[in-house]
Amino acid sequence: MIYIVGLGPNEEYSIKENIRNLLLNTKACIIARTKEHPAIKFLYDNKIKYETCDIFYEDSEEFFETYNKIATYVLDRAKDEDVIYLLPGHPMVAELTTKIILEKSEEVKVIGGESFLDICFNLAKFDPVEGFSLLDATNTNAFSNVNAKQHLLITQCYDDLTAANISVELDSYYPYNHQVLVMEQVGCANEKVYRAELAELASVVGEEVNNLRTIYVPPFLQALDTNIKNYLPEYKEGLESNSLIENIEKSLENIKVNKSDDKKITSEIANIFKNLLDFTIVEDAYIDIDALLENLKGKNNG
Repeated sequence: MIYIVGLGPNEEYSIKENIRNLLLNTKACIIARTKEHPAIKFLYDNKIKYETCDIFYEDSEEFFETYNKIATYVLDRAKDEDVIYLLPGHPMVAELTTKIILEKSEEVKVIGGESFLDICFNLAKFDPVEGFSLLDATNTNAFSNVNAKQHLLITQCYDDLTAANISVELDSYYPYNHQVLVMEQVGCANEKVYRAELAELASVVGEEVNNLRTIYVPPFLQALDTNIKNYLPEYKEGLESNSLIENIEKSLENIKVNKSDDKKITSEIANIFKNLLDFTIVEDAYIDIDALLENLKGKNNG
């Protein structure tokens, strides 16, 4: 059996009582993802034997590869004995190794700790009911469809290189001088909160590696709406939601373009959109412009 246990977001005082008792009385093998977390001091102070997976961070250059190796190691150890796998915060929040382990084994019990999100909400002073997204800075694919009009929290901004990637990925959604909030060691005695312009995020964060650094990006209310529906007249019942896509695809099939002539392709597609957005009515559903263009691009290149 694998017990995936959350240590909470900061020092040992944030460890829940039931988790304290489990760690003090267990005979299971204890594996911590990393020793770089304030709550690990609880194990040290109480002379609880444990091991960490920090060596995997040194062996792999890609975080996804690192987390796969850690998850595989925990799964392998659990074949011969019970394992308590310790994680910062809550095991089900922004934790890829939890997802991998749950996908590969049914002999798993998740025991939650306090999440860092509650503290982030307080520091950033926003109500999550207004709508927010939580992204992993190490997963650039997650930035492909950002809603700039919502609150955005980005975890695992480890260093200036990760911060630079964030700036690049968000460049098409926000102005270069958009103010963001950097939060480090939230809830700890050495908690640090400071501001930076999006374009200057890497230089402000600096080279110091910190696995407890989160970026808050406030809404940019002047952002363009990427939902085609919101640019169309009121919909009528009975029309299918894919009618817009079908009409555009049919129109593209009738266009004979020279694929080397990018200006001509752009002009033709622009005219199609102009005509169809004037007359097409779709049902009340979200249709993303970027996703639609990618779909059309693939069909046109084919």
